[in-house]
Amino acid sequence: MKNVFIETSRVMAFREAAGVVTDTAKGQPGFMVVWGYAGRGKTQCSKEYAVRTPGTIYIRVFEGWTPRAMLAQICHKINGMQPSYAGKAKQIIMEELDRNPKVILMDEADRLSNGNIEHLRDIHDETGTPIVMIGEPSLYGRLTARRRIWERVTRVVEFGPVRTEDVAIFGMKACDLKIMPEASAELVRRCQGSFRLLYHLMVDLERQSRANKVKTITLEMIEALPDRRIAPTPEKEPR
Repeated sequence: MKNVFIETSRVMAFREAAGVVTDTAKGQPGFMVVWGYAGRGKTQCSKEYAVRTPGTIYIRVFEGWTPRAMLAQICHKINGMQPSYAGKAKQIIMEELDRNPKVILMDEADRLSNGNIEHLRDIHDETGTPIVMIGEPSLYGRLTARRRIWERVTRVVEFGPVRTEDVAIFGMKACDLKIMPEASAELVRRCQGSFRLLYHLMVDLERQSRANKVKTITLEMIEALPDRRIAPTPEKEPR
């Protein structure tokens, strides 16, 4: 399978929204929220955007980060320094961003404590830095409940479930396989909206297509695959 990046409608919406927040005048709202269930492609999209967009830094949030840990990591991404104190790290971050503006992508932001979100608000307010928070649905709920954060949100992008057109494009670009419409619909059902699960199903289909020397995926071929989401019935233990 080829390592390809699929240009879905959500990816295009992400880029359009990011363009809006990066053009926002200093001192005006410049937060962006990207949310959706796990496996919907949020991380791959944000990483790809960071690679192709100069002045963008990507940070993956770790569980249990203290303010010092988060701010030191942001500081390290900006200028390679990792100060020992939160206040010092924050000061350096704001000074650096004033001199050299950037866009900060915070992936798995649903892990952030409320205190760390407030630190990000301070950085945005003082420097005008666009901040993109990416996470699961709980992130959206938490931010809407915090008015002084939500009022700064300029754009929201939801990463919905995989669509049949996404399946067809993925099959063609990654595996050189034509997937029939009814087969695409069945793959959507089986992957339950997740690109991650779709990838594993396509690996199985690619293997099957090579064994059968075919280039078109039919509904019958998919029905012949084991359903990865159905747990096997455990055998009874002997008495």
